[in-house]
Parts: sequence; structure tokens; C-alpha cells
Amino acid sequence: MTRLVLALCLVAAFNAHPAVEAASPGAKTTFSEVASELMSPVCPGKLLHDCPSSEGAQLRELVRRKIFSGESKEQIVRYFVEVYGREVLPKPPAEGFYLTAWLLPFGGLLAGFGVVFVLVRAWTKRPDDAEQSEDKREVPQDAAPDDPLENRLQRELGDFEG
Repeated sequence: MTRLVLALCLVAAFNAHPAVEAASPGAKTTFSEVASELMSPVCPGKLLHDCPSSEGAQLRELVRRKIFSGESKEQIVRYFVEVYGREVLPKPPAEGFYLTAWLLPFGGLLAGFGVVFVLVRAWTKRPDDAEQSEDKREVPQDAAPDDPLENRLQRELGDFEG
């Protein structure tokens, strides 16, 4: 019975801690969640979690302190955006001009597929279509019938076609 009372007292004491109450409105924020959501402002192109510099270590410690004080992931990310700007976000927000960063790759892919489609259609054109287009071509009749070059051309074309 005393063990049960002792266990209940420990649970009550643990739940009464203010940092635990503030940190767990739903799920507890972890350091790796927050550090993977932030780019390092001191190590270009690296996540805060992977930054090897001493300034990066200080920023990681700041994140740990904010988590321990009960701030949520969104609050910590918002703090870093306010202090260091939107450059600390690993991906651009899908709003305003930043929307082009999301749509431009899809537009490029669509244009590339269009070019490939047109080229494949041109390369796989049936010979029947090519012959019909050649038959539709007309030989200009501007030359005089006694023109020796025109006569030679017609003779060679006749020999060529069989």
C-alpha cells in the first residue's frame, strides 16, 4: 500500500512540474525535430543539426534551452525566423514570390515532356505520311520548256524515281 501511495505521489509531482505541462500540450517537442527544421545561419547549406562550428553548437544549446523551457517547435522556428530571417527555413514557404520555387520545376518538367513528345512524333513519322507530303509538293513551272537545265533535272529525276 505504501508503494502505491509513493508511486502516486511521484506521478503527481512529475505532472505538477511547469516545464512538463507547457511542453506537452499534445506531443513533446524533441531536439532532433527542431534542429532538422532549421538551416544553420552560420554554416551555409547545412542544417543546424549538422553544423560543426562553435556558433552552431551555441545555437543548438539555445534550442535545447527553449525546448526545456516548454516552447513548441513552431514557437522556436518562429523565433529563429524573426532573428535570422527566412533563410533559416530548409524549404521556402508556399506563398507569394516563393511559390515560383515550388512551381518552376514542374513547369520545366512539363516543357521537357512536351519537347520529347514532339521529337518522338517527328522521329516516328510513318513513311506513308512522308510520301504524301512529297507528292503534294509541286515543281515550279517558271522555267521555259526549252531550258537545258530544267530538261536535265527532269530527266535525272525520272531516272531516279525509276
